[in-house]
Amino acid sequence: MPSKSKTTFGQMLKKLRLDEAGIGLRAFAAMIEMQPSNLSNIERDRIAPPASSQRLDCICDALGLADSDSRRAQLFDLAANAANRIPADVADAVRKQPGVPVLVRTVANKQLSEKKLRELAEYIKEYY
Repeated sequence: MPSKSKTTFGQMLKKLRLDEAGIGLRAFAAMIEMQPSNLSNIERDRIAPPASSQRLDCICDALGLADSDSRRAQLFDLAANAANRIPADVADAVRKQPGVPVLVRTVANKQLSEKKLRELAEYIKEYY
């Protein structure tokens, strides 16, 4: 039975870089101030993606992904999943807004499904 594999940060980054932005590896590495060998290793999932939100923002900006583009959030999530850590933008929000831990604990205690969490997020976007 074939295994169902998920897209990795490296795979998505490479696809966006080549297929969407049309930028070569060396040119993109220069744009984000990274060694081409490190970028290549990230794209091949040989080393972990960047952890800092600043570095991830730089990558997303260089790819031309707007703040509202869902692929930007997906890259942040994939970067965090690769190293089993909280997404950098989420960690920043927790540090900057004192109410976020209360919200996270409340949601965790209610044990909401992923569908319900997405509905809650859409409600907040629409009404706040």
